Formats: sequence, structure tokens, C-alpha cells
Amino acid sequence: MAMNKQTKLVFALEHVAHLHDLIEDNEYEHYLMDHLITLECEIERQLANELHKKNRQLGTGVQHQSNKEAIQEGIGNIGGLTPQIS
Repeated sequence: MAMNKQTKLVFALEHVAHLHDLIEDNEYEHYLMDHLITLECEIERQLANELHKKNRQLGTGVQHQSNKEAIQEGIGNIGGLTPQIS
């Protein structure tokens, strides 16, 4: 069974969330986190773009929602994606 792009990106974000936990307390945690956050941001960007293709209303408005906000609006919380308190 083939997965669509959205499903693959959601699974990737879940794996990234697990990696955050696994590299905690690693001797090179800071170095690993830098790279992991870069990967996480790119996956979030791609997922937000996929969601926007399906629903043009996501992530629009005066405030220009972040990728995390658009994802949460489109499919809810995933892995490490938690609502930001302003």
C-alpha cells in the first residue's frame, strides 16, 4: 500500500519527535538538535504546503500563521507539535 505525501510527512514528524527524546542527554545533544531542528522545520514546511494545497484557507489571514499552526489547524497535533502559548 502506497502512502501519500501527507501521510509520509506526518510519519516523519512523529519519528523526529521520537528522535528528540532519544538524543536527550547525549554527549553531542546540542550538535544533534541543531540538525534535527533543521530537518523538523523542513518537514513542517512541506506538510504545511501539502495541507494548503488541499485547503487554501489554512494558514491565511492577517497574522500569516506559522507552519505549526497551519498543520494543527489542518490535522491536529502530531508528535512534538504542541500549541504555542503567546
